Amino acid sequence: MPARPRIPDPQEGPLQEFAYALRELGEGKASVGWIADHDETTVSRAALYAALSGTRLPTRETVSTLLRWWAGDPTIEQPEEEEAYFTKLPWAWIGRLPQDHEKRRFANEWRTRYQRLARDILGEREFRPRAERVTIAVPPEQQRFIKELGALVEKAGLEDALWLLGKDTPRMERYLAGESIPTNETCWRMAYRLAEFIADADHVALRKRLVRSAEVARLARVRDRRIARGRRSENTEATE
Repeated sequence: MPARPRIPDPQEGPLQEFAYALRELGEGKASVGWIADHDETTVSRAALYAALSGTRLPTRETVSTLLRWWAGDPTIEQPEEEEAYFTKLPWAWIGRLPQDHEKRRFANEWRTRYQRLARDILGEREFRPRAERVTIAVPPEQQRFIKELGALVEKAGLEDALWLLGKDTPRMERYLAGESIPTNETCWRMAYRLAEFIADADHVALRKRLVRSAEVARLARVRDRRIARGRRSENTEATE
């Protein structure tokens, strides 16, 4: 993703309008590069820039990351009373803002705006013809993710005891087999579960590594499917 993505035209549609407004919100505030390099950031620099291009609906994790620095204010967030690993994603930072502070209201307005956009776009997709199904090999990027996840499982000593993960066991088996790729939120949960079996594990580091690796793997599958559809289309035209 280029350092300066295309500036979206807000007249082209609601997605472009949202991306344009998000860019405007970030003017004069923390740069995308700075946010991407922050220790608490789990989404990639490419995903953050893509959210500002208006080419596709960004994930809630990506939008939440930008809004935390641009609509909210981490310096006034109140510390949590206890570690609540399963309640921090993806909008929990809003709840840490002072109850009556204007930043809390402003952040909630932006969250609502994004949720409405996501609802409308996902609703439209239900009525679109489904993309042609194609079969692709496991991309190198996904193979790297599988290798990294397998190394964590081995480090946790669970190679032959995945059943200890309980309800997460079937999912973990699918990820290791290359049948699917976890969402960012699932990566976050898996990192926490695996870290429980690793002495002195850094939960944050594990989470960031898994999330970014899975994100790259998902993008690679989208890329390879697009290429495969293009080749099939060319072959079809050649035989007509």
